[in-house]
Amino acid sequence: MFFKKRLLTETEFAVKFAKKLIKKVNDLKIISIEELHVKTQLNGVEHQYFLNNAYSEYLMDSKLIKETMEKYLQSASEAFKPKEAVNIENVFPVVKDMRFFNNLKELKPEFETKHIYEFYNEELVVFYAEDKEYSIQYISKEDLAAVDFPLESLREKAVENLQNHLKLERHGENGFYMITAGGNYESSLILLNIWHEENFPVNGDFVVGIPARDLLYVTGSRDSKNLHQLYDLIEKMNETGDHLVSDKIFEMRNGKFEIL
Repeated sequence: MFFKKRLLTETEFAVKFAKKLIKKVNDLKIISIEELHVKTQLNGVEHQYFLNNAYSEYLMDSKLIKETMEKYLQSASEAFKPKEAVNIENVFPVVKDMRFFNNLKELKPEFETKHIYEFYNEELVVFYAEDKEYSIQYISKEDLAAVDFPLESLREKAVENLQNHLKLERHGENGFYMITAGGNYESSLILLNIWHEENFPVNGDFVVGIPARDLLYVTGSRDSKNLHQLYDLIEKMNETGDHLVSDKIFEMRNGKFEIL
């Protein structure tokens, strides 16, 4: 008789992650582990890790736990490497929602004054991050000053980088589409100048859902059937997905997406 291997609990997963991380980073100490929240300390400086996305990926395919764990370990250990000057060619806009922004302010009160962001609408916030080999690191005003790059030119440059970096693919038919672009920046595509009828033939104005960073759905404002499908997908992804962005859907109005 064959028995299905038991899945790790949240705490067991976090403990496994923490043990592997202290092997990667010399002198790193574990302060606490509470479910998927790990606190460490190195040279008197505290570091925090929230493993919700990692654990969600593990649950989706537990056989790939080694690969999943290594990906997040590489990202976590990046923070302990000597800081290098920002490569402005690798800076991209990252779209998140107000849930993320408010959580970030609670965890890092200094983020609001030191880092760079702008409100896209009442629900979405655009951050700017450097795409590193194993991680995406949010950049600060100090980072920009160090490379003498003007803040007022950042959005244009980041959007240009995004446009040049990504290869967009449209999937679907009959007025309902999913757009893929590599897996990390699909939600940021709302910032690009791609919203034309020839790209997305839909019934009505463009309506999009961006439940996660790697998911962008498109339909039309007068397409009742596909709007219901979109609502259902957004609800499902916000219950079971990882790297969540927003539980809202958005309609293009006067050249910009607003909450529908």
